[in-house]
Amino acid sequence: MTAPIIHLRTRAEGFKAQPENMSAGSLPTVIEGGNSIFCSAFLAAVGINFIQPVNVTASPRALSFLFKHKEPAVNAIAFRSRTSARAITHPLAAALIVAIVVYLASLFGILTRPVGFLAALWPANAILLGLMVRKPDLATFWGWLGAFAGYLAADLSTGGDLKLTLWLTVANMSGAITGYLLFGLIPATDRGMQRPLSVLKILGICIVAASVASLVGGGAARLAFGRDFLSGLEFWFVTEFVNALIILPVMLTLPLSASGWRTWCLSIATCSRAKVAPLLVLFCTVAAGVWIGGPGAVAFVVPALLFCALTYSIFNVALLTMLTCSWLLVAISAGIIQIDVQGDPLATTSSLRLGIALIALAPLTAASIDTARRELLEQLAYAASRDGLTGALNRKTFLDMASKLLGDPSRTARSIAILMVDIDHFKQINDNHGHAMGDAVLKAFARFVSDILRPGDLFGRMGGEEFAIALPGTDMDKAAEISERIRKATEDAAEEFSGLSVTVSIGVTTSESHPSENIEALLATADQALYRAKAAGRNRVRRG
Repeated sequence: MTAPIIHLRTRAEGFKAQPENMSAGSLPTVIEGGNSIFCSAFLAAVGINFIQPVNVTASPRALSFLFKHKEPAVNAIAFRSRTSARAITHPLAAALIVAIVVYLASLFGILTRPVGFLAALWPANAILLGLMVRKPDLATFWGWLGAFAGYLAADLSTGGDLKLTLWLTVANMSGAITGYLLFGLIPATDRGMQRPLSVLKILGICIVAASVASLVGGGAARLAFGRDFLSGLEFWFVTEFVNALIILPVMLTLPLSASGWRTWCLSIATCSRAKVAPLLVLFCTVAAGVWIGGPGAVAFVVPALLFCALTYSIFNVALLTMLTCSWLLVAISAGIIQIDVQGDPLATTSSLRLGIALIALAPLTAASIDTARRELLEQLAYAASRDGLTGALNRKTFLDMASKLLGDPSRTARSIAILMVDIDHFKQINDNHGHAMGDAVLKAFARFVSDILRPGDLFGRMGGEEFAIALPGTDMDKAAEISERIRKATEDAAEEFSGLSVTVSIGVTTSESHPSENIEALLATADQALYRAKAAGRNRVRRG
């Protein structure tokens, strides 16, 4: 069934629901037309996810509204993003995509496995699980059926026994389905490895999924390489666990949108020498492991991977960790890294694989903690630069940013407009309706003006009911036009202010009119024009 397209709009644009009724659970009932932009990825980023896949659009003002009234308690695994890729709604298309992915991943594992053993590197299960978690529109009956067909086709096309192939396929599917269900129980931030405990939660999911798969497939050891059930149980668990732990983080952090890939490619292309150093150290430790050999060679890469974890993004760390651990698995299996095997070869192999997988925990955990730390620092920096009530820039930040705009050499030939805006008769609003209503008017006005301004414009609260706006690349006529638009929109937007009639007076000046003045002088000039607007009767614009 095709997912519905939902258009979200603010109350001022025709959405009549009250904010307290605005929740992720009620969003699917809000159907509005109009010109709007796709925002499913934004909704997911701010914590609004949907139990049922939906296609969502929202106007710019609705985005601001949603960010302030998000419902983080609603947690679901399924949402559909039309910003990254079109949803796959045809069941046969979903089945075909999954079947091809699983077939190619399984074929890689089959062709790289030693004769008479299960594959040392089996990426198919982890790729399938990551695909279903990241693209839940594929996680349908037809999608899982496509995965089943992909497993069968890969093994049978390489000469596999039908009975053994069916057994192994059921075991692979059982682990992937178990993991998918468990991922639905953790928050989206943990699925994206953005919290300090995210890796431990993913570790737990990998253990449970590998346990289920090994219980189902352990008995196939006798048919595969003549081992008893316990040996098969051990080998299957270790192989499944190791591959999930080193491959799944890449799938969970992989950029899905074209813009995400462009950003990633740009970061690689513009990488500084300092950013290259961890990669060079990692290469040297890998080479040292091959040269020296022995059981300790698998641990040589740990310091380098930790260096990478403190330098690169979470996706880059996951990718490097996967490549490094995959190399160790294949190199040991192929004899490139010489390790003396004593006793049972199967037990020794299992021990080495577990050790390699657990090595991956260190850089992944460090990268998750570093990601959470950076996010916290960004939040603190945002809070320090904003007015606590309105969300506009605070006075100091506005002055600093406006001064940088004014002194930017690339902008010296372009005019910068400065607006001083004051809400008329604001004291009467506080006296007649209470300070709570006054605060509500300030917040509504700030949100209202922010939606009108361009992305590069600056909007700050200077104190009380007085605000300042900086418009780069704007001459006097254009600035006056924007000021009049703000004044008229405020006058006509009683619904935004809970039915109150709110007006503003605005003073405008530009650096073009006063080329020798700094930002403080321009603000003073605009403030004088503001007072003239008030003296002329308020609710008007005056140039300075």
